[in-house]
Amino acid sequence: MNSAAIILALLFFTSAIMAIAMGIAWAQFGRRRHVLSWTIAYGISVVQWALNGAGLFFGSPFLIGMAALAIMTSATFTLIGVRQRAGRTVRWAGLLMVGIPCAIAGFHAALTRNAPLQGIAIPGYAGILMLSSALSLWPRGRRFSAPELAFFSLLLLFAVFEGCLVVSAALNWGGPREGMDSYRAIMALGLPSIYVGTCVSAVLVVAGDLAHELRRRMQRDVLTDALNRLGLEEAAVRAIANAKRHGRPLALVICDLDGFKVLNDSYGHIAGDAALRGFARLVTAAIRRGDIVGRLGGDEFGLLLVDSDSTAAADVMERIRAEIGCMILPQAPGAKLRASFGIADLHEDDECLDDMVARADSALYQAKKDGKDRVSIWRAAA
Repeated sequence: MNSAAIILALLFFTSAIMAIAMGIAWAQFGRRRHVLSWTIAYGISVVQWALNGAGLFFGSPFLIGMAALAIMTSATFTLIGVRQRAGRTVRWAGLLMVGIPCAIAGFHAALTRNAPLQGIAIPGYAGILMLSSALSLWPRGRRFSAPELAFFSLLLLFAVFEGCLVVSAALNWGGPREGMDSYRAIMALGLPSIYVGTCVSAVLVVAGDLAHELRRRMQRDVLTDALNRLGLEEAAVRAIANAKRHGRPLALVICDLDGFKVLNDSYGHIAGDAALRGFARLVTAAIRRGDIVGRLGGDEFGLLLVDSDSTAAADVMERIRAEIGCMILPQAPGAKLRASFGIADLHEDDECLDDMVARADSALYQAKKDGKDRVSIWRAAA
């Protein structure tokens, strides 16, 4: 068995394993569109390496040409998956403008045994798409995760590798067929390791996304999508440590809906759930990015306002309190929502959420005692 057959077998089985792994991930973990696109990409790669092997074995230019088209299609679905994962639109016009001429040139080159042209058209297209995939992977408004950084780096390396193939083929333009030896050497030395590395990093990205989703579900309230008690406590530890480190204020607000039990009893739990979801959306929209909202249980919510003392927090809560009265619930057209708020500042000896909760709860109790539908600060209630 020659070296080309060994390399093709390695790439074939790697693609088959990847297609199976991605297919299982798609079927079992949420049926994400980008995972399906990557499943298709690796499935096409299986066909591609089989066509390559058959073309070399039978000396068939047609099969080599079909393999070239499969390479381009696989690379296209890789880019589509990356853009779907990033929530970006797929620019079909650009793909077609570049892809169609490259496909025609690559297939024609295979049929006419024009190795330099094929070595420019197919790796050129694949390189452009690998570079586009890397750039599309760049996260917006956050840092790379470790799997994303690995995938990004290997996609860039893949693009550079394809560029080297293009340069090698171009340097042999018009020369003898034997002049493509350097091209074949680059292919044999670089493709297996880069391809396998990219495959492994893609699996890590999918696994990392799954782990992130599981952590998110563990920390999120299913009904309102706010943090649950566990998520709020973990966020509070970080917020408290950061506030102390930088000497910045931090305020905890505990609020609940006035008369929520009456609403549930009068209009049913569907109306009550709608009220909780609407309240959570209103509060989340009213605070700044970086502030934290969590559901403590029932109709009680906790808010951590960073870089805000209790006075500034009270101003924000007064605006929210006024907006709550304007909420309309289709499930309970006659109901009017109201809410009470208790606020406490961070103290030097506070280490966790519970250290602040007692004071904020005391302020909330005072707001209820004073007639509800109001904002109370702990030091004023003490």
